[in-house]
Amino acid sequence: MKYFYLLLLLSISSSLWAQKDKSTFKKLDRSLKLIETQYVDTIDAAAITTAAVKAMIKQLDPHSKYLSRSSLQKSNEMINSSFAGIGIRFQILNDTLIILNTVKEGPCDKAGLQAGDKLITINGESVVGKAISNQFFSKRLRGKTGSPVKLTIMRHSDHSIHSYTIKRGQIPINTIVSNYLINRNTAYIKISSFSRSTNLEFQIAAMQLQMSGIKNIIIDLRGNPGGLMISSIRLADSFLDDGKLIVFTQGAHSQRTEYKATAGGQMDKARLIILIDENSASASEIFAGAMQDWDRGLVVGRRSFGKGLVGRNYRLPDGSAIRLTTGHYYTPSGRCIQKSYSKGAQLYNQDLALRFKHGELYTADSIHFPDSMKYYTHDKRLVYGGGGIMPDIFIPLDTSYQSPYLNKLSRYGVINYFTGLYFDEHLEYLKKQYPNYSSFRNHFHPNEENLKAIEDLALVKYKIKPNGKYINKSKLYILNNFKALLARDLYSNGTYYEQSNNQDRMVQTAGKLFKTNKVFKAHGIHN
Repeated sequence: MKYFYLLLLLSISSSLWAQKDKSTFKKLDRSLKLIETQYVDTIDAAAITTAAVKAMIKQLDPHSKYLSRSSLQKSNEMINSSFAGIGIRFQILNDTLIILNTVKEGPCDKAGLQAGDKLITINGESVVGKAISNQFFSKRLRGKTGSPVKLTIMRHSDHSIHSYTIKRGQIPINTIVSNYLINRNTAYIKISSFSRSTNLEFQIAAMQLQMSGIKNIIIDLRGNPGGLMISSIRLADSFLDDGKLIVFTQGAHSQRTEYKATAGGQMDKARLIILIDENSASASEIFAGAMQDWDRGLVVGRRSFGKGLVGRNYRLPDGSAIRLTTGHYYTPSGRCIQKSYSKGAQLYNQDLALRFKHGELYTADSIHFPDSMKYYTHDKRLVYGGGGIMPDIFIPLDTSYQSPYLNKLSRYGVINYFTGLYFDEHLEYLKKQYPNYSSFRNHFHPNEENLKAIEDLALVKYKIKPNGKYINKSKLYILNNFKALLARDLYSNGTYYEQSNNQDRMVQTAGKLFKTNKVFKAHGIHN
């Protein structure tokens, strides 16, 4: 009978719908009662309930969805910026987990585990072999805060065996994954998603940047899927004057709600460039849209995803939840940038592939907006709604280093795997020779020998045949990517971006734009 209580909850939460057509829920209730009392075989009530809920939600927009208990937990971990675990970054090499680094002041760091340690057992269970995976370890290493887990490891330096009992703790999930100075006047900040901690992370970063006397800032939102809307609003607040509208929301059952900037924005004087691409969505688009509509920052890159919907999680009695779209959000000029989903979820989900097919990622001329979607920024610049944020300056996908050979290396994760092997083989030398990222950046130079080793690994392990023409085209990218990945493994996630940005066309373009005011003035950008 559990599913009847679930349906009761759904009927209460949808009371307005029920009032319009009370027979709807009577029909559903009658159908389930008939199945329970008249069907020939014993039924799984929980499974039928879940199927019914999923079927109902499937009739809505593409972003409303059913969340299982485990999916809801993962979603909450991302929003709350933490999970209960032991605090390690690891890679699986040759059927064994190797620790790349430990979270500073985390459980493993305090216990004395080190980079290079290889995990042998967890709670007495052998964890070496072909059956292991990231999911395998996540299931065994995560748990309730304060709960113990017993580990046996082999030390990298001398192959000695050590045992530890570690109490799980809260492990932070940082959303600002890179923050560094490109030059003495320009800072780069990469935000991977928006969570409860994003604003605090940004405040700390902004304070450090202000002390450095920076005048320009690049906010990189490429690949940022969104997250907590209020965090995006608070970020926008840092760049706008008191009282300026950041975003407003409205739905059939929710009144218009406005969110405005407050006084004392930390970065209200710095010149700003926002980087976006086809995978920048939701909360990312709120920030980019607000900066564009107030002519506050220059938006650079490619057209964003186009998600202008506000979602909210509603818990269900069995621990699962419904992620339900409750309204649209609108940029200050009144734009709703949600792309159409009127032709069904399948076509909606194929949108990015169609953009690629139609050449949109390579030329702005292939992008067309209807005249009905015209809007104007504060200084009367023309912008469009109905399909993402169109950048002020379009940067096509960089194909200068792309090749079929590189695509195969990326698909199978060859460069990442080779980097792990190199880390394992040379760890003691690397730590001694390059004690910090600065020394590594300036003195570690990947060479032809490394390239040949990658080719050999690709051939032997993944059966990817070398091609001289394609390898030569992709050579600089392969070696720079290897160096960036190795920097990440030795130091931190942030150093990956600091290194990879050396060959990133969009970041390099942004840096050049700051050298003159002409482009900013041409687009009516303030500051």
